[in-house]
Amino acid sequence: MRKHFWKAAIGLALILVPASCGDKQLATIYDTQESNIEAISENLLNANEDATLERANGSVRITVVHGEGQPLEERGAVALYYAGYYISGRNLGSGNLFATNNESVANSARWAVTDTSSFDIVTLKLDDKDIVEGLRDGLLGVKGGDECYVLFSGKKGFGKKKIGNIPSNAALAYHLWIKSVSND
Repeated sequence: MRKHFWKAAIGLALILVPASCGDKQLATIYDTQESNIEAISENLLNANEDATLERANGSVRITVVHGEGQPLEERGAVALYYAGYYISGRNLGSGNLFATNNESVANSARWAVTDTSSFDIVTLKLDDKDIVEGLRDGLLGVKGGDECYVLFSGKKGFGKKKIGNIPSNAALAYHLWIKSVSND
């Protein structure tokens, strides 16, 4: 009886140890991401004396140009241009750009785009469940005319899913040009 107990206990331990190592490794990855987000935030704040920083549920928003009007509410909609980056260090670069509808960003990154409709303004409803959690949290409160960056760790991103050239559990940054906000 004892022999079977120990075999079962050892078998369970062999299963749990890799899982806990994976959890520790993921926690270390998220800690590194948070450190990178802080460094990027500092760089953005230092580059613009009018920039402000706001935190919401694990997301960081750096507003570098302040708009006017009503702030985006939980059930509102926002029309915007964007550039999405996955964060792999302490700077944002075109090598980490994964999506944009901003023609000048696409040109700077030397993207060959034949369909110019991909540069149309996008409208997002904040209560749309398909919006990544970190982006939703960071958008809350933006105003028409804002130019801002929303950054968040992989905890609030796409999770374990690798999407296109975005690594799994990647920290993300969105450079946003807010055209309008509607809370109707």
